[in-house]
Amino acid sequence: MLAIARKKLSIRRKESRKWREPPEKALRFENVIIQETNLPFEQVEESKKMLGDALQLCGIENEIASFMKRKFDAKYGGHWQCVVGRNFGSHLDPIQFIHFTVSKISVILFR
Repeated sequence: MLAIARKKLSIRRKESRKWREPPEKALRFENVIIQETNLPFEQVEESKKMLGDALQLCGIENEIASFMKRKFDAKYGGHWQCVVGRNFGSHLDPIQFIHFTVSKISVILFR
């Protein structure tokens, strides 16, 4: 039974790695989709700009998460957390948050 679960997870991981859109098409500021948020409009717009900067400057998901966290900590204070990835689950009870996607990358920024 455990072997079946591992095989399914392995298949899902392989499938998630298959997406390959041209960077100029996939990771554009205009393609950011807000899934859910309770942030004010100004913070939503600022987070979209920061994500665009992060996508241009950073190469991997961990760097994107660190970039977003540091920028939000500096600008809005507090202890912000950021999760970036193509395949993850979460159950959070944050005070403030935003969940958005660009191409197949999801980002959750919360405190």
